[in-house]
Order: sequence, then C-alpha cells, then structure tokens
Amino acid sequence: MTRLDMRNYKCKDEELPVIAGYAKSLLIRDLLDFQSFSPIFDQDYVDRFDKNISLVSELVSPKVETDESKKITKRLYGTMDSLLDPIDKVRTYLSLAKNTVGLSAKDFGLTQLGKKIRNKDAEGVHQNLLIVDSFLKKYKEPLVAVGLKDIIIEQFEAAIPLIISDNQLQFDIVSKRKIIVQNNREFLNELYEQLMEILKTGKSLYKNTNPAKSKEYSFNSLLKNVRVVHVQK
Repeated sequence: MTRLDMRNYKCKDEELPVIAGYAKSLLIRDLLDFQSFSPIFDQDYVDRFDKNISLVSELVSPKVETDESKKITKRLYGTMDSLLDPIDKVRTYLSLAKNTVGLSAKDFGLTQLGKKIRNKDAEGVHQNLLIVDSFLKKYKEPLVAVGLKDIIIEQFEAAIPLIISDNQLQFDIVSKRKIIVQNNREFLNELYEQLMEILKTGKSLYKNTNPAKSKEYSFNSLLKNVRVVHVQK
C-alpha cells in the first residue's frame, strides 16, 4: 500500500464530506473570530474548503450513480416486499396441509425469509428464497390439494432472478466506486487535513472562553451528528 492509498481519517468515505460540510457552517458562522486569530482564514480559504468538499462529495457519491443506486434499491426492495403476501398465504396452506406435508413455516424457510425481507438483507432473501422455492416444488402436490395456486409458486420463482440481478448491479456500483476512491485517496486526505485544521483552531479559540462552542468543533461530535441524521432518514 502506497502512502497515497492510506486513509488518514477514521470514518466512512461518504461521511467525510458531510462532516466537512458541518465544519464549513461553523467556520462561516465564526469566521470573524478565525480571521482575528489568523489571516490564513480568509475568503479564499473558505472557498478552497468548499471546493474540496464538492470534489470529494462527487468522488464518493456521484449524483448519477447515487440516483441509479436509489432506483435499483427501490426496485429491489419492491421485489422483496412483494413476497410478504405470498409468504403469508403459503404459511396458511402449510397449516391446512399439516397432515400431508408436516412442516412448520419455520422448517419450510418462510419465517427466516420474512425476517430477511424485513431487514432488507438481499443476500439473505436470495438464500432463503431458494430454500422456499425448493420446498414448494417438492411439496407442490399436497399444497395444491389444499388450495395453493400456481401463480403463488410463480411469484417466488420470478423473484429469484430479479433479486440476483439487482443485487449484482448494486455490488458493481459500490465496487467500482471503491476502486475510484482508492485511486484518488489523496483528495480525501487533503480535505481531512483542512478539516482538522479548522476543528483544532476552533477548539483552541473557544476552549477557555466558550466551552460549549469549543465542543462543537469535535470531530467525533460531528461524526455522531452525521450518523444520527443518516439513521433518521
């Protein structure tokens, strides 16, 4: 690993420009204090910081790829969610066929499949969907005898290639982006260095005069805010 490949920051790549954006807001708010402290914090400094944030934001989360990823995710989740109703129906048919099939919903794979769908775990859904599909084929005759329709079986079958395809597309996007980021790591490190320069200066400026303000310039505090906002979304 070369020096340019090394990550100098301890957060996710996509979190770095968001943290820097928060720091930029603090810097603009307190710019007069920063300028009184040192002439390096002029408007050119702020503009350069803003430009670096935009550059890294586009590098780690380019708009075209982000929009495409959102579209794929929505479609993938839609495919998975569409299985919830068929799962409930098969669960009922299993109960009706308890004397001929003799498997519980858990043994049939339905319980775990539903759990993976609710957790939005595409890999887990795929694996458990294959189990359910195999059991549907194996016990088709006794289940059809109690009312199971071919269209329900087909819903499970049709979902398999759709989930595989969209999950692979998501993986390809993330994988390619990781390689691009890896090859341009110096830009993220440069942004981090400027970010830390601002945070360290801010903490020093207000350490004794305004402890509450000084705390705002904590990297860990800003990172926590980023993750709270992400969870809420």
